Amino acid sequence: MRSIYGIGYPASVDLDLAALREMHPQLPFDITLVMVGRAALALERNAHKPGVNLSLELERALSGVSLLWQAADLGHIEQHDHNRITEDGAEAVALALAYRYRSWRTIRRLQRGDCADWLLADVRDGVEQKVALEISGVNRGGIAARLAQKVAQVGRNADADQRWACVVGFEEPIAALRFIEEVA
Repeated sequence: MRSIYGIGYPASVDLDLAALREMHPQLPFDITLVMVGRAALALERNAHKPGVNLSLELERALSGVSLLWQAADLGHIEQHDHNRITEDGAEAVALALAYRYRSWRTIRRLQRGDCADWLLADVRDGVEQKVALEISGVNRGGIAARLAQKVAQVGRNADADQRWACVVGFEEPIAALRFIEEVA
């Protein structure tokens, strides 16, 4: 077991995106359904099948997770916006990872100009901290450049106790979840 900020986690686990609403009960059913469906489309348009290994960098510690989802119907992919598939899919994966590895739960969606996508609750020892989480997705290619952009963006959020960025790549399933130490 590795430990990140006192939280232990196994090197490889199963993460079922179908359980996203159970992880985040504040998420409306319809929004959860769209995000999880688009995550399936993002993964499958890159020729991945349920059970694919997603490489995870959590605060510079490497791990792996076996991603599970219900199969998508790629015959209807043209009914979706290409970029929304990537972004909504990344949000589903990132929120599942945030719950699984940090035990965070959504409070609410943040708005344009807030420098983050979601406000989450981190409750430890009876103390709640608010977490600003900025999420992005990359359909093809690496995630390092996008992660640097998102770290800078969420670093400008001054309303949360913690600021984190998560970028999910779908070509070679990978995600990075990075903590921002100081407000810019």
